[in-house]
Amino acid sequence: MRYGIIDIGSNTFRLVIAEITEKSYFAIDGFKESVRLSEGLDENSFLSEEKMEYGKKTLKMLVEYCRSSKCEEIRIVATAALRKAKNREEFMEYAVEELGVEVELLPGEAEAMYGYIGSINSINKKNYIFMDIGGGSTEIGLVRDRKLKNSISLPFGAVDLANGFNLRDKAKKEDLHRLRNFINEKYEEVPWLKEGKDLPLIGIGGTIRTIGKIQKRKDNYPLSAIHNYYIERDDVDILFDTVSDMGRKKRESINGLGKDRSDIFVGACGAVKYLLDHCNSSNLVISRDGLREGLMFEKCGFGYDNIKGNPLRLSVENMMVVYNVNIEHSEHVYFLMKRLFEELEDVHGIDEEMSDIIYAVSMLHDVGRMLDYKDHHKHTFYIMLNSMLKGINNKKQLMAAIIAGNHTTSKLKIDLEDYYRILSDKQVEIIEKLSILIKLAEGLDRSLSRKISDITCDTHNDTVIIKTMAEGDITLEKAYLKSFENNFKNTFGYNMILV
Repeated sequence: MRYGIIDIGSNTFRLVIAEITEKSYFAIDGFKESVRLSEGLDENSFLSEEKMEYGKKTLKMLVEYCRSSKCEEIRIVATAALRKAKNREEFMEYAVEELGVEVELLPGEAEAMYGYIGSINSINKKNYIFMDIGGGSTEIGLVRDRKLKNSISLPFGAVDLANGFNLRDKAKKEDLHRLRNFINEKYEEVPWLKEGKDLPLIGIGGTIRTIGKIQKRKDNYPLSAIHNYYIERDDVDILFDTVSDMGRKKRESINGLGKDRSDIFVGACGAVKYLLDHCNSSNLVISRDGLREGLMFEKCGFGYDNIKGNPLRLSVENMMVVYNVNIEHSEHVYFLMKRLFEELEDVHGIDEEMSDIIYAVSMLHDVGRMLDYKDHHKHTFYIMLNSMLKGINNKKQLMAAIIAGNHTTSKLKIDLEDYYRILSDKQVEIIEKLSILIKLAEGLDRSLSRKISDITCDTHNDTVIIKTMAEGDITLEKAYLKSFENNFKNTFGYNMILV
């Protein structure tokens, strides 16, 4: 089914359209419009006629787009601005009477819960604090053993902080001082935040994605993906100090900070900085998945009561269905690569935890076949690097993409120099070694018949003997693996024999 999700935020209206089947989910389209409902709230919490009409017009546009995109179901949720608006019934009645849809007013606790569902199904951490700062509210939650232990919705967001502390243009020192005291007082009023000491902070929402974009462009980071990107706490401190000392026009020139957010960014950035300080978190980890993705995961059956234990496996299994990967072959390659890694432990000498990379590489090495068989190794590299491969950080995703792109006899003819500069020498060495192992593992099932049920490896002097336990003729596998004898010798310093 085609499922449309419309998120009526206090700052932005956002749409995501997903194709959902019994076995897979796939976001196929999206749209956003900066409406800033929060700016239309007067001192008595009534939404202005101008913002009311702008909101209605935008909702109509998004609903009509869902219908023209053949969405079978549309779910519309509204957050802080409409929660605060005393005249919200006018907007909600318009949706029913004029558009034939219902707008669901999400309580702050539900908004936090969907942020949890989105992040827990996308980032492989057991314990963390998460934060979603929107235009009119800030949701914070504590996750222990992958369960949501506590959460709260605080009644301030980017727009509120910009207005309440005169931060739209260059901030005065006394206003920044008031901001710090206000935010810290709000955090002190949440007793369970003390349990989040020293935990990583997972950040959700437009403000935090903007922090990530600014840092990535400042560092000339070569990867496009923002999901699971790590930012050091010191870098958030530096960014806050920088934008706090600028007027709005100068802030607009910061690469990564759009004009639509430059006037409301300082206070929101401060809220992130002070939560990092309050919890003594060493870094900020960006989750691209939040409220809307939480709603989508719930529709797919991965809601609050059915959280998946391993986001990487959920993501990989979904990609394999979407890209029509030969699952039986990939699972056998995964088994063989694990066996090679174990049996050749003294040969490869890799002592880091590689299970996630080995799993992703083995299961997705053929994902590029859907585009074109001839250069499928190259397409595999591109797809794995640029897809939402959840559950592993950016650098591991890059390593997995390069290794999988090296799984055939064809050389991955891509300039990797810019990518390698963010990796250590040891990580580059691991890529070279695991690239040989995936070539061998894939080659051991080159006939796609799973004839080789297991292997053992013995080392004699300068030679590694790979002994196969096979049923049937494995001439094809033996012939194919001969192609990699020189690669094996050059990488590991041993000759290789397959018997």
